[in-house]
Amino acid sequence: MKADIFKYKLPEDRIAKHPPRIRGTSNLLVYNRKTKDIQHKKYFNIVEYIKPGDIVVLNETRVLNVRTYFLNEKWRELEVLFLNEENGNWFCLIGGGRYVKDGDILSAKGNKRIKIKVLTKKDRGYLVEILGGIEAHEIFQEIGHTPLPPYMKRDDNKNDSKRYNTVFNKVPGSSAAPTASLNLTKKIIKQIENKGAKILKVELRVGWGTFAPIREENIEDHKIHQEYINISKEVADEINKAKESGNDVWAFGTTVTRTLESSVKNRKVQQYSGTTNLYIYPGYEFKIVDHLITNFHQPDSTLILLVSAFAGIEEIKKLYNIALDNDYKFLSYGDSMLII
Repeated sequence: MKADIFKYKLPEDRIAKHPPRIRGTSNLLVYNRKTKDIQHKKYFNIVEYIKPGDIVVLNETRVLNVRTYFLNEKWRELEVLFLNEENGNWFCLIGGGRYVKDGDILSAKGNKRIKIKVLTKKDRGYLVEILGGIEAHEIFQEIGHTPLPPYMKRDDNKNDSKRYNTVFNKVPGSSAAPTASLNLTKKIIKQIENKGAKILKVELRVGWGTFAPIREENIEDHKIHQEYINISKEVADEINKAKESGNDVWAFGTTVTRTLESSVKNRKVQQYSGTTNLYIYPGYEFKIVDHLITNFHQPDSTLILLVSAFAGIEEIKKLYNIALDNDYKFLSYGDSMLII
């Protein structure tokens, strides 16, 4: 299947550069796959569609300050984005990577004590070693910045450290946010629980696997980088019990969807802690997720393939055009879509 099928023109002014002033007040496009009905709502209206006995699954990962700045031996500034730890080293994206080579020692901008060694080029990034017995969390704490996506075209500020994380974040480990739930508030969560639904938490440490763009001509040729996921036995049991009782599972985001669908055996969710490289694109049969809350994604992302698999290719094209015509904001800090 050609990747060009999923491309569309995204005007610069439709990309949300900042979060909504008040969390939970963004727009929500609601699409019913059975009736084909389309409604324009607000994010807090999600509660209206959830039924007693349903399961709502959230990704409780916390975004770390993994965007850092280093200097090479010629004092050229390089942006280093830490993504995944691999056998004691780190897979990173390096902005200005053409100015580094294997064996280079980079010094942190503003803190010469922090140094990393470029080991080798890997995929579209580099494998680096942290030197001097310094731990990664020290780097993130001392010189790290909120890893805002580059399409926002701005520096992070103090507000981003809070707004680029969910209100329920708990487990540190991500280099990007699970954006579908950035607009969830404690009040909305309480309303969902008062409705008689049960909220469960899973973990997917968002990294290169989630946001690496598709550069291949055919989508089947794209390979997804592994990401860590965790589903407890209690969560798996609750989901399976709900499904057996005829209740629905609501996934807040593509990361939750991939986590749940990665752990299925004989159409039941299994307890699992480990990595996944599950790649969902049109033709995939969803086994667990009944309803999906998601943002509007980039045209060259695996995320738009996942939502197209869930709602239909032509349907997503239509919905994205409707969203553009109705001034919805796209990408991480933007508006959301509920696919029933």
